[in-house]
Amino acid sequence: MNRIILLFAFFLTLGCAAGSAQGSKIIELRSLLSPGRSVAVVFKDLTDDIDEKDAYIKEYLRAWSEWVVVEDVNKADFILYVEGYSKWTGYSHTSKTYFMTAKIQTPARDTLWEGEPVYDWANLGNGLRAVRGVSRQLVRGLLLDLRKVIGETPVIVTV
Repeated sequence: MNRIILLFAFFLTLGCAAGSAQGSKIIELRSLLSPGRSVAVVFKDLTDDIDEKDAYIKEYLRAWSEWVVVEDVNKADFILYVEGYSKWTGYSHTSKTYFMTAKIQTPARDTLWEGEPVYDWANLGNGLRAVRGVSRQLVRGLLLDLRKVIGETPVIVTV
């Protein structure tokens, strides 16, 4: 019987430690993402064929967020690290499909949050600019998901 109680106490302690680590990440995210904080966008083009890189991402961040977009990573409170690539898929027969994934990182490059991959291709909805469309989806999803994670009511971002 004592073994069962000890085992239960061990797993309870283990669960509390994991919960507190997750809780500390949420507190750190909430602090980093408060209005007026500065963000630098670091873009890694895995296929080396995305001409616009992070231009549209910065445009949408300036329009939809309350953060200050800075160019110098050393002056940023946090980093929006984005990996992007393109490839021919069955979604569009006339253009490549562009994919992007975002991460929120501390200045020390510790990842606090990672988003789901988003994608888009050239169509009338994005002005035949696939990178503009996928950048819009990336920033919109980022803002909605982060608000849910830190416990705020999501605000619907309309285009």
